[in-house]
Amino acid sequence: MYVDPLVTRVEPLKGTKYGGTDVTIWGENMDAGSMVNVSINVASNRIPCQILERATDRLVCRTGPSFNDSDGSFSVAIDGSTQIYDNFRFKYEKAPTVSQVRFERSIASGGILVDVFGTGFKLLQRPYMLVMDEDRAIRGPRCIIERDDLMHCYTPDLMIPNDRHNHPTIEHPLMLEYGFEMDGVRPGNVSQLSGFNRLEVFPDPIVERFIDGRSYRSGDYLTINGKYLDAAASERDVLVTVGGETCNLTALANRALTCVPPDFPPEGYYNRKPNVVVKIGGMSYDVGQLSYNSKDSGVSPQVLVAILIAVLTVICAFILLLVFYRRKSTSHMREMKHLRNQIDQIEMKVATECKEAFAELQTSMNAMAAELPLGVSFIPFLSYKEYTARVLFPNNYHNHAVLRDLEVDSQRALSIETGLRAFNKLLMNKHFLLSFVRAMENNKYFLGKDRVTVGSLLMVVLMEKMEYCTEILKQLLKELIDRTVEKKFQPKILFRRSESVAERMLAAWYTFLMHRYLTERAGQKLYELYWAIKQQVEKGPQDALTLDARYSLSEEKLLRSSFDFREMMVFIAADNYSAGVTEYPVRVLDCDTITQVKEKCLDAKYRTTPFSDRPSANDLDLELRSACPRIILQDIDSTSKIEPGGWKRINTLAHYKVLNNATLALLPRQASLYNLSLLSERSERSTFSLTKQSPTLARPFGTNSSSQSKDMESNYKLYHLVKPSEHGPSDHQDKMVTEIYLTRLLTMKGTLQKFIKDLLEVIFSTSSHNCSFPPCIKYMFDFMDDQAREHGIEDDEVVHAWKSNSLPLRFWVNLIKNPHFVFDIPKPTKVEGCLSVVAQTLMDACSTQDHQLTKDSPSSKLLFAKDIYMYREWVDNYYGEIRSMPLISDQDMNAMLAEDSRSHSRDRFHVFSALNELYKYLEQYKDPLREELEMNQFAVNQKLPQKFQEMLNTMECMSDQYSNGGTSTLAAGYVNTYRRPREDRV
Repeated sequence: MYVDPLVTRVEPLKGTKYGGTDVTIWGENMDAGSMVNVSINVASNRIPCQILERATDRLVCRTGPSFNDSDGSFSVAIDGSTQIYDNFRFKYEKAPTVSQVRFERSIASGGILVDVFGTGFKLLQRPYMLVMDEDRAIRGPRCIIERDDLMHCYTPDLMIPNDRHNHPTIEHPLMLEYGFEMDGVRPGNVSQLSGFNRLEVFPDPIVERFIDGRSYRSGDYLTINGKYLDAAASERDVLVTVGGETCNLTALANRALTCVPPDFPPEGYYNRKPNVVVKIGGMSYDVGQLSYNSKDSGVSPQVLVAILIAVLTVICAFILLLVFYRRKSTSHMREMKHLRNQIDQIEMKVATECKEAFAELQTSMNAMAAELPLGVSFIPFLSYKEYTARVLFPNNYHNHAVLRDLEVDSQRALSIETGLRAFNKLLMNKHFLLSFVRAMENNKYFLGKDRVTVGSLLMVVLMEKMEYCTEILKQLLKELIDRTVEKKFQPKILFRRSESVAERMLAAWYTFLMHRYLTERAGQKLYELYWAIKQQVEKGPQDALTLDARYSLSEEKLLRSSFDFREMMVFIAADNYSAGVTEYPVRVLDCDTITQVKEKCLDAKYRTTPFSDRPSANDLDLELRSACPRIILQDIDSTSKIEPGGWKRINTLAHYKVLNNATLALLPRQASLYNLSLLSERSERSTFSLTKQSPTLARPFGTNSSSQSKDMESNYKLYHLVKPSEHGPSDHQDKMVTEIYLTRLLTMKGTLQKFIKDLLEVIFSTSSHNCSFPPCIKYMFDFMDDQAREHGIEDDEVVHAWKSNSLPLRFWVNLIKNPHFVFDIPKPTKVEGCLSVVAQTLMDACSTQDHQLTKDSPSSKLLFAKDIYMYREWVDNYYGEIRSMPLISDQDMNAMLAEDSRSHSRDRFHVFSALNELYKYLEQYKDPLREELEMNQFAVNQKLPQKFQEMLNTMECMSDQYSNGGTSTLAAGYVNTYRRPREDRV
């Protein structure tokens, strides 16, 4: 009998376009006929559905792949008779995707749960995780679909053979490719996609069995030991059972796991011990039996015997100690009494020193006004040329090439002059100059010191055309900021160091344009601070070799020993009596060396004379006229005492027994066998280097220091106040706790507080009664604000750091630490430690970061801890007031720059010499520069490559046509037939 099948429902009605979805067609007479074909009609295509199962009420088939996302009706053909069911339409949808896999780890036996995130997972029926190991594709258990975007998969068991050469280890797990099989379709290795990693396969964990079982009491924890327990597994991958019931896991670590067993034995285990089974991933471990029997948990007799023996041992030891203590108590009491006496003596010394420091702090402020030279009305400013030379060339400002005429062979004089003029003309071309700087800075062998030198030389050449100089500087700074932002360097450290030509030029630019402000306002405060520090340091002993002083702001330069010294008044004879002055009073200390006394006498005698116009202490002898007969006082002479250990102490006034109110005279120096001139400020030997250790410990000299302090004539080691081996008095018991001397830092700080505050106030002030605010600061700060906005920098601290690094930290700090760059004074080696502390305070005031201070913080920061917040407020207000000032147009700024160039036209350097020094760098980088010019279209249009080559040819010419030989001096006249070139033509 022929019957037609009747379809009542179809499940599911959607699947992935890759096929593989098992569809169940429900109905009646579904087993009629012998040949059955099912297909899905999508557009014009008939996609077959493979029959998997056939019964009376259902028919199961597996869909084939579709080329597009669409739906279609079912066709059922039985023995050639086809029926189409339009009311049941199957929808092909996009294939599922995997976007993230969490916990890409497994063990060799698999079973580790992996979270898979993505889309379309609800369409899947048979998802599996696949792991590729060598030539095998190993499939794990079927994944569990939680949501459309989440499924949980278990890693497969790799079944690694024992004879395999590369077994996984903890240090070197296997790194295997993996992917997923979705309804029979394998899209590919997920681990090869971007954002995914390979699967790390670690060795199976090792779980240790119980030894003699374990006992359990209600509320206790069960700890199971092992190895590699958490290498790949997490708590959800671990299951601990006791007799089949779960032991709740509480902690999982590398070598142990902890769980809470059931409070009572599992059902069926009341008369026997249940087994404890640990399951980690695909591995299962039987670790032993757990006893709930209270008898098993009791204390054994062996344990009781051990406890009894331990108690008896403790009692015996206590009795022995008690007997020993009673026998020694008398001796201990005597030692304690002696120790208390010593402590009392130390406390008395400490209290005395504290009282002295407090008294000095109260009286120093009143005494300081009398120490300043004639009310500080005389300030020995250097000339503009000398000032700029010292800042630009700090290591060779007396004899640098730009300070003298350029001397060349007369056979090449004309060629060199012509070439250097051509070179100067090229430098005045913006495209050439920028290409020159870029070519050098792009070379990795262009070192930091070369960048500083080139920047200084360029500023010498450009100082007469400050408008053009400023235009070049702004362009170089813009390129520097661009590079910093593009390479994602720390923008806050920009301008902190001279690591580019632009940064060096910026420092020199401020140097040129801030000179007027220095001479009219800020310089006076800086000189007052320097002189106040110098006078206060000289009020107490200062070691002539180490330069450590009783009064200092620097903990490293603090003299950490007590010395008996006496302040004296001596009189130095005047050179002539026409002014009615026969003698000058000088305050000295009886512990001063002879050179120290000579320097103090020179300060008193030549108060209003610049240092360069004074006689040197090296050129003078000190004569004691109040003695009979008169004697010449010297640092080292035949009366110097030799001490044990090969030491010889430098002579002092106390050594010669010079009395108070003695009369001295400075005479032209006589030839002397013993006058070594070791201690003058002009002597190189006066700069003495120490290796510093902990500031609260004695700081011995190093071997280098000792060798520098030897008497060259007799090979004795010299010292003044402190021997290098002890840094203090010879008797170790007389040394006091060194921290007490730190109160002198407070004394010094209180004395100098007004001078430091006045200097910082004038630095961070925009208003003045007698001097206008420097427009260069406003102009450059606005440029930095514009650059920050242009690069989208919204962090105010970045621009704050740029401004602080460029002006206070690079300009003002340099002058504070080196006041001899501004004033005609000796190099401040005696007070450099104090000046460094003031400079550090200025740097801290410009910082936006709050550093938590502790007792171990540097003393310089602790000294000014209360003042630094006020100084920072000054800095913030200073920057804010500058920002609110009216803008300075380029035209107004150019007019000011032109006026500055004109006002210093007579203070210029030797430009030919500067050009010649720059040409030396040009020769090294001429090939990169030629390439840079040829790649620059503006340079090509102006024929700069040709002009550059012509200049090189001229400079390389071996001789001039009409040369008479000899030496010629450019910019200072030629010998024979050559006319005198004019620098203003360069």
